[in-house]
Order: sequence, then C-alpha cells, then structure tokens
Amino acid sequence: MNGTERTAQFVRLLAAGERRLAGYVLALVPNFADADEILQETKLRLWEQFDQYDPEKDFCAWARTVAYYQVLTFRKNKGREKIVFSTDTVSLLADALSQQDEEISDRSSAMLFCLKRLNDKYQTLLREFYGHPSTIERVAGKVGMTVAAARKALLRSRQALHQCIERRLSQEEA
Repeated sequence: MNGTERTAQFVRLLAAGERRLAGYVLALVPNFADADEILQETKLRLWEQFDQYDPEKDFCAWARTVAYYQVLTFRKNKGREKIVFSTDTVSLLADALSQQDEEISDRSSAMLFCLKRLNDKYQTLLREFYGHPSTIERVAGKVGMTVAAARKALLRSRQALHQCIERRLSQEEA
C-alpha cells in the first residue's frame, strides 16, 4: 500500500469511529478540555502506530486501547493536580464502555437486519416518522392513512421491530 492509500485508509477508519472514540475519552476524563487534549494526542499516536494496526481487527477497539493508555499517561503527567478518578476507576470505566460499545454494535446490526425484514408499509412509516422527525399527523397524511390508523401501524411496526431484534440477539447468544 502506498503512502496516499495508507493515509486515505487511516482517515476513513478514524472518521468512522471518531465520535465513539471522543465519547469514550470524555467518559474517562470528565473535563472537556482535558478530554479534547487527550483525544488529539490519541489521534497523533494512532497515526504514528498505524503501521502496527491489523486491518483484520476492529479499528475502534484498537483506537480505544490507544486512547486508554493516553488517558493513563495524561493522568500520570498531571499527578500533582487533584485527580477525580483513581486508576482502578478509570480501568473499570474503560471495561464497561468497551462492553457497552459491543452491545450497541450488536443491537445496531440486529436492528438493520430486522428493518429489512419488515413489510414495506412498516418500513415507510418508520422511515417517515424517525428519518425525518415529524408529527404523526404529517406522517399519516403523507402515507395516506388516518391519524388513528397511522398510530396503530406505527405501534405495531415498533413492536415487530423490537421482537425481531430480541429474537436476533438471543439467537446470536446461543
């Protein structure tokens, strides 16, 4: 891979996971300015170590590991100042956030799978109601239903989606 391709791949991967990475750092370091500083250092470190990244692995998980060590380094360098969380607390938070991120990812995948399996009417209702946040009255008018019928269909579509997601997640666990 040449330098331009390598840079493009890095930028693509970082852009896709940047918000989650920022949320992760901010959860570990409650001061926004400190979290921003750590996030910038983490991005630099990710770029410096990008040759060591295995493309077969999850980029976000790798980036969180690098960020975790940047948080520890930051805390060590700020040792004279009052520390809000102990190192053990930061470790516990990091573990909990990683587990939560995996659960969210699993739920997102299940939701996308289940959305495709809903009938067209339900898909349209959900897309109109949530995709372009609107009132039920506007959505009903747009899809040619009464407000009462649209409410009932929206409720059924959400129930069907919820049941499908729960079934999908329980199948994945088994």
